[in-house]
Amino acid sequence: MTERFLRDIATHIWQHPDRPALVSDGHVTSFGALGAQVQAVLTWLRAHPSSDLVMVHGHKEPDVVAAMLACMFAGRGFVFADRSNPPDRIARMLRVSGAQLLLHAGHAPDVNAAVHFHPIPAGRAQTLAQDAVCDVDPKTLLYVIFTSGSTGDPKGVPIWRDNFSAFFAWYGEMLQAMAGQALAAWQSGHVNHASLAFDMGMLDLWPVLALGRPVVMLNHRYNIMPRKNMDALSGQRDRVAVRSWFSTPSLLQLMCTDPTFSAETLPELRCFFVGGEAVQPSLIKELRRRFPKAEVRHAYGPSEGTCMSHVHCLTEGDLKRHEVLPLGPALAQNVMRIIDNDGHDVPRGTPGEVELSGPQIVSGYIPADHPANRAFSMRDGVQCYRTGDLGYVDAAGHLFLLGRADRQVKWNGNRIELDEIERAAHGLDQVHNAACLPVREDGQLRDIVLFVQPASGAQLTATSCAQALAARLPQTMIPRDIRLMERLPVTVNGKVDSQALLAQLNAPVPEHT
Repeated sequence: MTERFLRDIATHIWQHPDRPALVSDGHVTSFGALGAQVQAVLTWLRAHPSSDLVMVHGHKEPDVVAAMLACMFAGRGFVFADRSNPPDRIARMLRVSGAQLLLHAGHAPDVNAAVHFHPIPAGRAQTLAQDAVCDVDPKTLLYVIFTSGSTGDPKGVPIWRDNFSAFFAWYGEMLQAMAGQALAAWQSGHVNHASLAFDMGMLDLWPVLALGRPVVMLNHRYNIMPRKNMDALSGQRDRVAVRSWFSTPSLLQLMCTDPTFSAETLPELRCFFVGGEAVQPSLIKELRRRFPKAEVRHAYGPSEGTCMSHVHCLTEGDLKRHEVLPLGPALAQNVMRIIDNDGHDVPRGTPGEVELSGPQIVSGYIPADHPANRAFSMRDGVQCYRTGDLGYVDAAGHLFLLGRADRQVKWNGNRIELDEIERAAHGLDQVHNAACLPVREDGQLRDIVLFVQPASGAQLTATSCAQALAARLPQTMIPRDIRLMERLPVTVNGKVDSQALLAQLNAPVPEHT
């Protein structure tokens, strides 16, 4: 059978060819134009059946979206490699995934690999053919997400067709209900800011297109340029209104530095989905101030669980009662447990590790012998995954995340939660954003550094920041090294760029005055 979301995308291509599908770099691509491009790639793929897995190389652009769609219609899995990746990383991704074909938008990457390179075929078809929708085994591969950074061997997360179908079954309904009645579906744009190489890019793209809604694809090269993003969002207001936005806290913190990021410029925006990092109450309050008609939904889910397992619409009561914001219960067929080191359930209210199970959980990483596969198991025929996230469940069954198990460090004999330091810094009125990172040499912890972006107009120094933290943290948890930053850099997926921050350590340490 063909997945429902793919059938729905094809239906919109056939029935509504003139409606907008993608907004990218100031240009609008209609469903019909997208379908013609998909058909061109699909025709080429069916004439070259040499690889079950295809690497698509390029940037966030319509040709790339079409190539990925064509792979899905053809029953082939794909892995996307953004052209910002260095050649050696692309080579490692090819080796790990086993892809034998690379379709590229623009120039081919300079990679020495035994792979067939070919430009993404140009769209010459009039429309998407009726035979594009054919039966595909739901147990076959849909796409692969690579989770590691730019160093070390990457590990792939294979998302199977039945994994994504289980996710779409509930998320598609949520998006549809959230769109409301004020605008036609085809006018209700959804903002995609992340690179398509990340699961946030996938959850933005396919469910939204399946609903017949346009995807506004922000160029992630402009993640640190809020005004560029606002220009892109407002440039097509006569055709597409921004209705919803899924983003990381770091990207939204950057957007809040631009005064035009408000309901005055984006009057139809009614929903933010926020996740991927720890979310601070101060950010939620600021979003509500700028967009008083918009709701904010707190989202959670690892790549290994196919995008998301939790979404909770935050209330005023949540902001007043909790320093750590609730994520609600696990949704749909997702099942959550909080367990101890031995895998046993802990009482409600007791911190432990979050375990997820259900049809959205993947079968394990590639390569199959990756040591991280110990996090996966089968229980009563159901796939389970130990996330490495720490949290607890309250009496109502709502999940509260406390950080990562690997974000715990032992410093001067004390067990320290780096996320707790970040939360304390975010709670200061003088702080706009903060990140706490460990500094290691030869595998040993050498120091803890707190990077702080002061709030606009704040007269903050490293010393005054340390003094303010002393009211919230024990002395043993206050970093000796506090770096004031004009802004915190972000990666292409909108998260704080830890590697870029650590590179700042070569700069002179500010004096504590």
